[in-house]
This record gives sequence, structure tokens and C-alpha cells, in this order.
Amino acid sequence: MLIFLLGSVLNCFAEPVPLEITPVAPVRLETRGNVCFADFGQAAFGNLQITFREPVPAGKLTVRLGEKLNATGAIDRQPPGSVNVREIELVTSADQRVYQLTIPSKKFHLGAASVKTPPAIGEVTPFRYAEIENAPEALTAASLRQLAVHAPFADDASAFECSDPTLNAVWALCKHTMKATTAFGIYIDGERERIPYEADAYLNLLSHYACDLDPRMARATFTHLLAHPTWPTEWSLHMPMMADADYEATGDPVMAADHYDALKKKLLANKAGPDGLLRASAIVDWPAAERDGYNDGVVDQREKKQVGPEVNTVANAFYYHALRCMARLALALQKPDDARAFTAQADRVYQTFNTAFFDPVRGVYTDGVGSAHASLHANMFPLAFGLVPPERRPTVADFVQSRGMACSVYGAQYLLEGLYQAGRPDAALRLMTSHDERSWWHMIELGSTMTLEAWGAKAKPNLTWNHAWGAAPANILTRFVLGVRPLEPGYTRLLIAPQPGMLTSLSGKVPTPLGAVLVTFSTDAHSQSLVIEVPPGAKARVILPGPAATSSERVLVNDKPVTLQPSQGALALDDIPAGHYVIERLAPVRN
Repeated sequence: MLIFLLGSVLNCFAEPVPLEITPVAPVRLETRGNVCFADFGQAAFGNLQITFREPVPAGKLTVRLGEKLNATGAIDRQPPGSVNVREIELVTSADQRVYQLTIPSKKFHLGAASVKTPPAIGEVTPFRYAEIENAPEALTAASLRQLAVHAPFADDASAFECSDPTLNAVWALCKHTMKATTAFGIYIDGERERIPYEADAYLNLLSHYACDLDPRMARATFTHLLAHPTWPTEWSLHMPMMADADYEATGDPVMAADHYDALKKKLLANKAGPDGLLRASAIVDWPAAERDGYNDGVVDQREKKQVGPEVNTVANAFYYHALRCMARLALALQKPDDARAFTAQADRVYQTFNTAFFDPVRGVYTDGVGSAHASLHANMFPLAFGLVPPERRPTVADFVQSRGMACSVYGAQYLLEGLYQAGRPDAALRLMTSHDERSWWHMIELGSTMTLEAWGAKAKPNLTWNHAWGAAPANILTRFVLGVRPLEPGYTRLLIAPQPGMLTSLSGKVPTPLGAVLVTFSTDAHSQSLVIEVPPGAKARVILPGPAATSSERVLVNDKPVTLQPSQGALALDDIPAGHYVIERLAPVRN
């Protein structure tokens, strides 16, 4: 394994992000006439190495690299959208045995906005398959290596397995995406553009930290985005969210400490009106066809990629959440006056939001002031961000659930969060285990081993097959299905609240700065078992799956009976110190 430092590519990085090259052997090799076909099992950004047994005569051979196969099982030379295929001529010389391709850069990747790999690594391309045409000798599995480029990644830092095979496959798809898309030392939006965007980076951070809690890539991306911001309203508001998520996970508010004044500007508070609400159109979702008819499709004529009305639900839901994030960061940085100001503004937005946008007749939020249309997005974002008062949650959650996957792979992050926050685990699980065209299983069926930019070519004709913002299940499974989340920054106090829903068993490993949290759950008609391991230096609040009885209930903790009182409809154990615990609930319960 070779290691390189990505330092000079983006001079705004606080510290270099190391990149590694891992040689991967083919899992399948076939000779098809004059073509040697190799399948490396998973796609990666990288290069191909060919090693001949002896030096071969000077000459030329054709090499094809691709992500997708056609109906005959060969590399698809005309794949849809931006699915990758490259054909490269390799020149051999009489005194050389080992070759690595010289991959030409695509025109778009030469632009100033696109991220480059270090010169020591050279150009890379995403591929799973290789075809070598007219090789001068018979190639074997030992002859070929996929040189996969990625940042350091602890493969054993996380794990997930459950009773549903589809969900296990979705986890594997998303986890591999987290590793494979680190090839540039910074979070990019996929092969077509190779450009960082704020919303992509936030979702990437959540799922990367769920799989391997190494903050260097996220922090490098954050620094880059401060210097190179993009245009959508909500993307700006994702920056305080990103800083807060990093602080919550690591216990270090470094993103805010180093860039506090810049983060305050990302709130766009200068666009707030006298009532506290932003006057700003919103991107809502992307691609535009995924907006669920937001505001009946009326765009903002001043910003044609965004949607009105000017005072709208989506932009203000993000504004509220970003204000809450900034309040926490200000407290962490010992700025109590700022924290109070951010909290007061958030409280004001909460009140005005619920007055301006809620339709009490239908029990849902409309898309904005002056709009009668109620989209999924106008309701799932408030549900995910805690903007929905308890008495309104049932009707809002019913509406969100009824819309299904009426959003993009980006929007799916917030749809799933909202469903879990509303206590609808089965609805969320049905979406994550769906086999229809708008599902992660469909990505696997298409043949991709990384998540797609969109649900398919119908949703986005120019889509890529290597887009990390489509990997929401990686963090949803750890944060909500396993239920492991920080209650205090750095996981010194943490929550273990599994929501297995219709799953009969699950187990997983979640990385924290203090060590891994282990969770194993199983249930049958007679009992429920929850086995947990809390790392040294942490204390846990454990909420048992399923509703609590109306009166006290006895459970066994490491074979010792403990009587628990129901609280807010659940059974909980507080301040569980580091250690291994087996918690058994003997009464029949419904998850």
C-alpha cells in the first residue's frame, strides 16, 4: 500500500489529507477471444496495473475500463448519463514488464473548480471492470491489479447486520461508497464534476463518520467550501450544520473556532424580515423534478434554479435548524451572548413558522406564504428538524409517510430522519428495503457498487454512479436503527435507542472517539434481548425498543432484576457506565 499526501492541490487545507493506493486483485477473469475480461468486484477511483511475466515486444494494445456491463456481459461502451467508460491505448516496450495506464483528463476536470489528485498519483477514473484487447501474452489473475485510491479508512471501525438481506446489501453499498469516494482527499459530488458542494459534504460527513470517524476529510472539505461556496440557499445553511455535526461527533468545535465569523454569515440572517423568516427562494431538492410539485412548480425568475415563494417553508426550516446549530457552537466557544441571541432567533422562527405555514384544516404545512400546495418537502424538513409541535406530529407524519419516496436521494436523508423522529420505523424501513425503481436496491440491481447521484437515468439523465450524497442509509442505520447518537459532544454521554421496527434481529458497531459502541438486538414472541457495550469514558442512556407498559416493568440487566418506570411511553436506563450489558425484557412487546 502506497501513501501520498494531498497538500498542494488545495492550498486552503489546514493539514494534508493522506491518500493511499490499494492493489485489488480481480475476483473473476475470463478470456473472450482476443479480449481478457476482469471484474474487480467493486468499483473504485484508480488506475489499472498490468504485469507481464516477461518483457513483451514493443507494440500497442487497447484497454477499456468501465463501471457498467451491457446485455452481453461486456463493458458498456455507451452507458447512460455520466456512467463511466474509458478506452485507453497502452504502448509497450521491449524492456518493461509492469505498466500503469496514462489516463487522459476529461475536459471538465481541467477546470479550476474541479478537484485534482496529487501528481504522484496521477489521473484516476472510476471502474469495476477492465478489458485488455490483443494482449501479447495470456493474462492471469496475478497479471492485473485495480489500483484503488482512497483516504485512510478503517474497514473494521463499523458494522451492521440484521434479519433483512436487502438492508444488509444496502449497508454494504453505502459503506463502500464512503471509502471509495475519498479518492480526492476532499468530498466531491461525483465523477462528472468533481466539485465539492455544501449539502453533499454534510451528508457525506454524516455517513463517513457513521462508518469511520476520521474527521480530516470533512474538515478539509469545510475549509475548501468557505473559500469556494456554491449558490443554493439551503447549501449555505448546511455549513453551520456541518460544523455542529463535526463538533457533536468529535467533541472538538474546531470548524467553528477557526471560522466563526464566516459561519455566522452562512446563516443569511440579512435576508430575514421583521417577522424573523427568511426572504429567499430555495433549491428545495435536486434534480428539479424531485420537488414533489413544490409551489406548483413556480420558479424564482431572479434565480431560475430555485423555487418560490419568497417566504417559503424549506428555506426557513433550514434556517431554524442552522440557528440551533450556531447556538450550540457559540456555547462551545464560550460566547454565551451569541448563544442566547441565536436561540432567541430560533425560538422566534419556530413560532412564526408554525403560524405562517401550517394549514390546520389539512393538518400539514404548505410550501410557503401565498401557496396552497403542500409538498413532501414542506413537511419532511420540519419533521426532521424538530419544528413540528407534538400535537401536530401525527397528521404531518401521516402525510409524509403517505408520499413515499417523492424526493431525491438527497432528500431521502431528511425523509428518513423525519420518519424516525416521528416514531415511524416501519415506514422508514420499507423505504430502505424497497425493490422499486426509486430505491437503493435498484442501484444494486443496475450493477453499481457505489450509490447513484439520483434514483436512475429517468430521474437524472446525466447521473453518475459514484455519488456519496446518495448513501443516507449508512448514517440512518447507525443513528436510528441501532440508535447510537451523542447526547454530549464527543459521545461522553451517548444514546442507545434502537428502533428495529419490523426487524427481528440486528447487530452493529458504531465508531466514537472513545471506542466502538456495540449493539445487538433480538426479539421473538416471548422476549426481547438487547446486548450493548459502552466504551471507556462514556455513559449511556438506553431506551428499550417497543412501547412501555402503563405501569412499572421489570427487566433483567446482567441477570439482575431492575424495575423501570415508563417515561414518555418508553422504558429507559440512565447513566449506564462503560461496560458490557445484557438487558432482557421478558414480557411480550411490540416493536
